Amino acid sequence: MPTAELTEPDARVALAGTMAGHEAMKDLVRGYRNFELRKNDTDGGLGVALKDLAERGQRPSTLVVACCDSRADPAIVFATSPGEVFVVRNVANLVPPFSGVDGAHHGTCAAIEYAVVHLKVKLILVMGHTQCGGAAAALRKYGNGANSDPKVFGANEATGEGFIGSWVSLAERSVCEVCDKYDPDIRGRMLEFQLVRQSVSNLATFPFVRSRIKSGDLDIRGSVFNVFDGTLRILQPDGSFAPPSESEYGSADDLANKSEDSKIDVRDAKRVRED
Repeated sequence: MPTAELTEPDARVALAGTMAGHEAMKDLVRGYRNFELRKNDTDGGLGVALKDLAERGQRPSTLVVACCDSRADPAIVFATSPGEVFVVRNVANLVPPFSGVDGAHHGTCAAIEYAVVHLKVKLILVMGHTQCGGAAAALRKYGNGANSDPKVFGANEATGEGFIGSWVSLAERSVCEVCDKYDPDIRGRMLEFQLVRQSVSNLATFPFVRSRIKSGDLDIRGSVFNVFDGTLRILQPDGSFAPPSESEYGSADDLANKSEDSKIDVRDAKRVRED
């Protein structure tokens, strides 16, 4: 199997930079400067929280499996703070089924194992999203519509491409299901929902996940975030998706009260550190 080794000249080329790349890096550093201001503000809440996480370690309650798409960031969608969620992101929020421990490189599976076995998370949430490019790629490669092309995203040793086609092969079964059920004009949207169902189902094939589900220590949920209107739909026991209900998840008033409690907790943590 051919391997690529980064030599010192290669590294110099990679780090040489371009004007566009430099501008993009400047945007990131500007964001970091803003982060610094928030971290060092007069309240000091974020700075205190980070120091506490560094000393005590992370204790997230939730693992989120999400897509790489820049428009669907779980930390923003769920307004989480550092240390609250452990996140693994990949193309199309896919979870492979457990197929044994073969010694190969399995980044998503490794993250799931670490979160479940070592961090002892209480919840795994698969978060899909609308307008998913990974779902569209799978539909184009494995679908049977007018735009389908089984040769697209194929392996090309000369250019080093082919990882997308290999990865979205995990979605082939779901593609076939939506193509059998739905008209071509809605297959893309239906596939985005179906991939969440598939990943939720595949999570339960891992022995360490299944054992914690059986013991009542772990729950698995699914959701889809709508990029266009910013709404969230949650996977229901019957396989449908619905907005989060106030009776089950609370209301906006509950959220306001929780925010005030969190501010008090941060001040208490600061006082403890100062004492």
